[in-house]
Amino acid sequence: MTETEGFAEIIPGTLAATGGWLDVAARPISWIPPTARGLLPVQGYILRDGESWLMVDTGLAVHWPLVAEGIRRTLEGTTERRLITTRREQDCMINLPAILGEFGVREVLYAGVLNPLDFFEGVEERDAVARIEATPGLRATRIAPGAVTVVGRLRLEVLRVELRLLATNWFYETETATLFTSDAFAFLARPAQAWSAGLSRLRAPDEAPIRAEDAALYLSAKMDWLIGIDPAPVLADLDAIQAARPIARLCPGFGLVIEGEAAVREAFDAVREALRILGARPRKVWRFPDALNAEAAA
Repeated sequence: MTETEGFAEIIPGTLAATGGWLDVAARPISWIPPTARGLLPVQGYILRDGESWLMVDTGLAVHWPLVAEGIRRTLEGTTERRLITTRREQDCMINLPAILGEFGVREVLYAGVLNPLDFFEGVEERDAVARIEATPGLRATRIAPGAVTVVGRLRLEVLRVELRLLATNWFYETETATLFTSDAFAFLARPAQAWSAGLSRLRAPDEAPIRAEDAALYLSAKMDWLIGIDPAPVLADLDAIQAARPIARLCPGFGLVIEGEAAVREAFDAVREALRILGARPRKVWRFPDALNAEAAA
């Protein structure tokens, strides 16, 4: 496997990760717990087979030189170049104009559903399409959950899952048994002193156990709606995802890549326990200021 600061070849010639690292203690971000410590990788992923090339999310703007170098390492011999996003958020899309301008990507795939409970997602969807189609030469293609995108011999399936914010999808690639989990399973960092020892964004099988407490910490920052809920529907969905397909690795948008079927099972079990931890906490109750309550009552 080839790996540098900004690039990791996960499956030679087929799957790679490209992006940078955040020192989470030095760079406060809303989706990172304020008590978190360490070096967190943030990445997009590249699938390729023959002349077909597909990038999953774009990484952060601050990491653009590393992202661009990773893309260059994977483009040779490709003519069909596309991009797909797991979420309609800036950390998944912000490098799109640069990728379009420099690397000849001409199609962006995005997933969504017409669900009345997801009304606000519909608003975001129209805005996302408008932004994409405002870029000359770029085509936006909507794909529904359950749809399969072909990348040479690879097949990328769109999954609609319970462990998410409104406008999020996971992707499962059947040939490599890879699950792209966006902002879920996104909690494994390296110790801060790892800069001097060389960094790997792949978690080795013999590393320290995956802790439910770490998963709960990150989930509560990114998905605070999980606090105080009945976790049963989310747990059942995770069970169904595992039961329906073999999973050889988890590729989150940030956090270490979790490699190997045993490690995947360990990660799923840790997240299940994290959901139970969060579900047992008191649910947040939002109260309007007294002045607003009085005005509403009048």
